[in-house]
Amino acid sequence: MNKKSNTLKTWILISCCFFILICSIVYFIQHKTGNRPDTHSIVLTDVGFDTSITFEANCTKEDFDSYVAIVKESFIHYNQLFDQYNAYEGINNVYALNHEAYENPIEVDPELVDLISYSLAFNEKDTAFDITQGKLLDVWHTYREEGLKKNAQQKSGRLPSEEEIQEARTHSGNDKIQIQDNTIRFTEPEFMIDLGGIAKGYATQKTAEKLEDKGLHTGFINAGGNVVLIGHKSNGTWNIGIQDPNKQSSLLQLKTTDPLAIVTSGDYQRNYEVDGVQYAHIIDPKTGYPPRFHRSVTILCKDSTLADALSTALFCMSLEDGQQFIQENYPDVGVVWIDSKNTTPIKPDLSTSQYDIYITANYKDKVRLN
Repeated sequence: MNKKSNTLKTWILISCCFFILICSIVYFIQHKTGNRPDTHSIVLTDVGFDTSITFEANCTKEDFDSYVAIVKESFIHYNQLFDQYNAYEGINNVYALNHEAYENPIEVDPELVDLISYSLAFNEKDTAFDITQGKLLDVWHTYREEGLKKNAQQKSGRLPSEEEIQEARTHSGNDKIQIQDNTIRFTEPEFMIDLGGIAKGYATQKTAEKLEDKGLHTGFINAGGNVVLIGHKSNGTWNIGIQDPNKQSSLLQLKTTDPLAIVTSGDYQRNYEVDGVQYAHIIDPKTGYPPRFHRSVTILCKDSTLADALSTALFCMSLEDGQQFIQENYPDVGVVWIDSKNTTPIKPDLSTSQYDIYITANYKDKVRLN
């Protein structure tokens, strides 16, 4: 009896030890996996700028969750700060400026002053980028929103009248905005600003910098075509697609080892149709109408804020003027122009049956057809 009892106790002890060993191994594997650097990604659709935000990072799952929180908080903050269509409690944003800054000087967030000052300085170099054309852009925004609804019903949209366009253009100019420390005042009642051509680039750049400050070494943010690469990939090469203006797929492939900002402006983005003609959302300050020089312009540089401003400006410039402007002012910046076939006598660097493609010399060996 004692012998059988001892044998039973021995087997129970062995079984318990074995069970504890298995649990320990499982815990170790799970704990080790959860803290092992790996590639994680997420698509955020509720953080503003009327676009989805894709964020990818090579890190532990725990760190990734903390980085995602930073991305969400950052984009929501900048969306509210630069929003010209909505007011938010406790924030003096672009909407507040456009509605109140003529009657009362308004104190705003230093980052809003920073972006406005940056934009005004850029305009001194190139008038094709002009945040003071808010009145003109507001006119086009009204017609575009109406047009998109009509297009969805298989109906044609409408264009603003020539009188509306030219009258709106008179309410612009850097001289109509005064900045003193963090206080901004407008000197004309009809004056408005619009940061739509640069705000998303600024927000993406600042968010990437926050992630780097918190320890992220490798990853990227894609904010609806505004891409910022963070750090270097483990295999050394980033592969970035440049979209075909007529399709959702990539027409070109960029290969780079550098952590760049890549921003594209195209006539296929947020456009609407009037009598069979597509009208882009970008408006040329020199004419008051959407430009028709290019299908898209892609900027490659170290800073997303600069890239956003340049892509907007060069989209409003002829190929010849754009090439000269970049060479004289930003020789280190890369540019890829995608034009409709045979729209300029300049020989293209690449071509397809539909497009002629022009690339600045510093990136010709890094961009190829897909």
